[in-house]
Amino acid sequence: MAEPLNILVLNASLKHGPAPSNTEEVAQMVLDEMAKLAPTQSEIIRLADKDIPVGLGFKESETDEWPAIVEKIKAAHIVMFATPVWWGQRSSLMQRAIERMDAFDEEFIRGGRSALLNKVAGIVITGSEDGAQQVMASLMEVLSFMNFTLPPQCCTYWVGEVGMSPETDAQRRRANKAVEHMAKNTARGLVEAAHMIQANPFSL
Repeated sequence: MAEPLNILVLNASLKHGPAPSNTEEVAQMVLDEMAKLAPTQSEIIRLADKDIPVGLGFKESETDEWPAIVEKIKAAHIVMFATPVWWGQRSSLMQRAIERMDAFDEEFIRGGRSALLNKVAGIVITGSEDGAQQVMASLMEVLSFMNFTLPPQCCTYWVGEVGMSPETDAQRRRANKAVEHMAKNTARGLVEAAHMIQANPFSL
């Protein structure tokens, strides 16, 4: 029997805990669907509550909490990148995480093998207006280049209508059956890809 899938969610909401996070709520939908398909253990890290300095190395200061996050990324079978849309782009915290992940590329160049190979990536996007497709495309390019495996329908997203109050985003999203449908498809794709890689890992 395969070991439980270790799933890590990097929540790049700009809100600090314990304030409600729409991005985290949608990520949890996908986690719940994955738990129906296979044994899982999961953790959500809210990046806004971590000390993650600007930089490109694994450790940039004595108080830098990124090295501990790196170890969780290395231990995960599936990493979900969850971000709100801000002015048509991924959040500054998601960009910060991607910039700090550049050290994985340096490790690949030195050792000939990426620590991210054989890890599956998923994406969650939320927002008040448009921009999900553009954010999805830019994230997928980065994650693929970093050696993550992106299964079919690896993203779940929801963005609200133009002119509507963000205060009602969560209520309208919960009533949208398309989000629930996407969460189920994303969960299935991530779980199946992770199991396939467990059985037959890449050897690039």
